[in-house]
Amino acid sequence: MPAILRLAIAFAERWRLQFVALKETALVLKLAGLAFISFVAALSGALMPGPVLAVTLAGSRRKGFWFGPLVVLGHGIVELPLVVLIYWGLREAIRSDAIAITVGCIGSVAMAWMAVGMLRQTRHVDDPEAKQGGVLRLGAVPAGAVTSLLNPYWYLWWGTIGAGIISDARVAGWLGLIVFFTGHISGDLGWYSLISFGVSRGQRYLQGRLYKGLLIGCALILLAMAGLFARLSVQKGWDALVG
Repeated sequence: MPAILRLAIAFAERWRLQFVALKETALVLKLAGLAFISFVAALSGALMPGPVLAVTLAGSRRKGFWFGPLVVLGHGIVELPLVVLIYWGLREAIRSDAIAITVGCIGSVAMAWMAVGMLRQTRHVDDPEAKQGGVLRLGAVPAGAVTSLLNPYWYLWWGTIGAGIISDARVAGWLGLIVFFTGHISGDLGWYSLISFGVSRGQRYLQGRLYKGLLIGCALILLAMAGLFARLSVQKGWDALVG
C-alpha cells in the first residue's frame, strides 16, 4: 500500500474516532442535563402539599425515618408504569376530559376522606397506643401507592410537565427514559427523606399543640385541594354536557 494512502487512511480514522468521541461526549452531557432537569422538576411536584406529604408526616412520627423512603418506593411502583405508558404515547389519554373528570371526582372524595381522618387523629395526638387511621393502616409502601393514585394533581403534573420532559428524553431512547426516571425518583426520595428525617428526629418537639396544628394544617390543605379539584371536575363535566 502506498505511503500516501496509508497516511490518508490513518488521518481519516483519527477524525472518525474524534467524531465518535464528540458524539459520546454530547450524549453524556445531554443525559446529565436530563437527569438534572428531572430532579428539579420532581421537586416541583413533591413540594406541592398533598396526600403523599400528609401521609409521610403522619407516618414518620410514628414509624420513624424509613417510613418516608418506603412511601417513595410505593410512589415509584405506580409511577414507573405510567412513565413507560407516556413514553409509548399515553399523554393525550391522560389529558382527556373523561380521565380528568373521573380522577378529579374520585380524588376529591379521597382527599376529603383523608382530611377527615387527620382531623380525627388530633383528638389523641399524645396517645402512642392510639390506632392508626386511614391509609396509614396499609403500611408505608401501599400508602405511597394509594395516595399517589388518588391525587388528581399527580395526573395533572404527568400530563403536562412530566410528559414534556419524557418527550425530550425520547431522543436518547430507552437510556434517556431510564436517566429521566432515575433523576425524577431521586428528587422525590431526597425531599421525602428529608421530611421523614426531620419529623422522626424532632419527635420531642412535635408534641401536643404543635403536632395537632400540623395535622390540622395538612387537613385544611387537603380539603382545599379536594374542593378545588371537585369544582374543576364539575365545571369540566358541565362544559362537556352542554358543549
